[in-house]
Amino acid sequence: MASGKALIAVCLLLLWNTACAQGMVPAPAWSSLTSQQKIILAPAAQDWDHLSSLQRKRLLSAAQHYPKLSPAEQARFQKNIPIWTHLSKATRDQARHNYKVFHALPPEKRAAIKSRWRAHHSSVTASGAPVLTQTAPVSGSQTPPVPATVGGESPPSGALPGNSVTAGKTH
Repeated sequence: MASGKALIAVCLLLLWNTACAQGMVPAPAWSSLTSQQKIILAPAAQDWDHLSSLQRKRLLSAAQHYPKLSPAEQARFQKNIPIWTHLSKATRDQARHNYKVFHALPPEKRAAIKSRWRAHHSSVTASGAPVLTQTAPVSGSQTPPVPATVGGESPPSGALPGNSVTAGKTH
């Protein structure tokens, strides 16, 4: 009898985990966040209830890592939340893909891309205007530009607006 109850408990736990992973369990509303989560995610407060459940879950996951970030990384996180939450799902997915491709490159290629991006970014933002580029679908082993950050920060993937990054791999 005890093993039957244990089996039922395991099955229920598996079903709950599957439901959570598939997004069937909605992410919490802003009003149900802890005070620490509200402080960390304050830049998304106005948009929170309009974000998809997946976006809210990802932001909550990022908020868990926030205390481990350096002060500069925390400031960048806070500044980029509104930019990130206003991007379309396709653009966010493309940025994640670009990030993975960029980090698969050898360190010297990443450094060269960052250097070119910073030079381009500083010339474009010399007027003080924020820059946000859109991404395009990836074809083959090339990666398109990704959303740039505002205010001279490094791009999420290091790709230059208007240029592509070759991962050095054939797909």
